[in-house]
Amino acid sequence: MKLFAWVLLACFLVTGVSPIFANGAIDLVALKKQEEERRKKIAKSKQAINDSNLSTAGSSGKSYGFVQMESEAPPAEAEAAVTPAVAPGAEGEVAENKQPDFWKKQKSELETRIAQLREGIAGEQTQLNKLWSDFYIKNIPAEQEAIKVQIAQLTNQIEQKKLFLSQTETQLEELYEKARRAGVPPGWLR
Repeated sequence: MKLFAWVLLACFLVTGVSPIFANGAIDLVALKKQEEERRKKIAKSKQAINDSNLSTAGSSGKSYGFVQMESEAPPAEAEAAVTPAVAPGAEGEVAENKQPDFWKKQKSELETRIAQLREGIAGEQTQLNKLWSDFYIKNIPAEQEAIKVQIAQLTNQIEQKKLFLSQTETQLEELYEKARRAGVPPGWLR
């Protein structure tokens, strides 16, 4: 038994030491220099990607657009009431903007919409979890396919609601910023 252990130890030592003494040893410094030279030879992209050209960025003549998922009939939550922009010459609207009820109403509408979307997402997520459990319980492929279709539709709806939720949250943040710029006292939006 001791002889076997010594032979095994010797094999490990020989295999561990042999690459060091072999002629084909890897020189990491030389490898690093080769990689730096290779990167210098690669042509740099002449197109700078920024926010203004992000949606039309492409390479080698191909344009890659970003697709937004849309259903055939948008849900009622999607129809967001956009806050009206105040024109510089419209004094009637400026007077309306100075009232606390105007700001409170906009804030409450946005918060109500956010709460409804969150509740809808939570409810649909519960349904989605139930469908997944049904999918794994069923052993008949035809039933599994029908459930897969329902899962895909529900996942689509959840993703759309999440998109609407993020847009509504952004609108609420923009409302706070707009109110700050308009000189609205912070107490009006509490």
